[in-house]
Amino acid sequence: MQSKEMIKVFIDYKDGKTVCICARSKKRCNKRCHKDVVERDKYRGWQQTFYVDKFGKSKLREDD
Repeated sequence: MQSKEMIKVFIDYKDGKTVCICARSKKRCNKRCHKDVVERDKYRGWQQTFYVDKFGKSKLREDD
């Protein structure tokens, strides 16, 4: 199983800055966006969410 995936997106630039990144799922979107392919990590941020205690049980991590 790969942790990286490639996603086709549309990026809207304005004055050299990225304004919008979308998959253009709305059919009525009339923006003139540029097509691009980006790489996404499926599991980013999950390391901070769960942890395993010494008995092998998974629990939610509570931030202090």
